[in-house]
Amino acid sequence: MPASGEDSAMKKHDIYRLHVRDVMVKHVVAVHPQDPVSDALRDMLENRVSALPVVDAHERCVGVISATDLLGLAHQLGGELEALQQAEGLSRELLEEQLERTGFSNQVVQEVMTHSAVTVGPDATLVAAAGAMIRNQVHRLAVTSAEGELVGIVSTMDIMRALAESSD
Repeated sequence: MPASGEDSAMKKHDIYRLHVRDVMVKHVVAVHPQDPVSDALRDMLENRVSALPVVDAHERCVGVISATDLLGLAHQLGGELEALQQAEGLSRELLEEQLERTGFSNQVVQEVMTHSAVTVGPDATLVAAAGAMIRNQVHRLAVTSAEGELVGIVSTMDIMRALAESSD
C-alpha cells in the first residue's frame, strides 16, 4: 500500500532529526602514534578502510592516518609509484612491496599522520556533520565524547545511506 502524502513527507524530513549517534560506526579500528606505519597499512587493508583514527593512551583522538598520507610517504622516500598508478584500486601485495622498497617500515604513525582530526560529537545532527565534512574537505569525522575519547566514526557513506533510507 503506498504511503499517504503526509507519511511520505514526514519520512523525508526524518533525515533532519537524525544524529551522528544514529548512523556512526561504533566499533572502530584505531592506531597509536608510536605504532609502526606498516601496522596501520595492514589494518587499513584488512578492514577495507582508507583511513584510521590515531588515539593516545587515553583513547583521545589526536589525528588521522590515511592512504593518502601513506602514498605521500612512499613518494617522499623516493618510491616509484608507477605500478600503483597503473593498478586498479589498492592491491595489498603491490602496495606493501612498493612501500617496503622505500624504507617505509622504519616509520611510525606519528611521523606521517595528519596531526589534527576533524571531530564531531555523537549528538550532532547529520546536517551539522555533513557541513563539517564540506568545510574541512574530509570524508569522515571522528566521533568523540565530551572528554575527547573516540566513540565512533561517521563517513560520507553513512550519511548518504541515511539519506537514501529516509527517501524510501
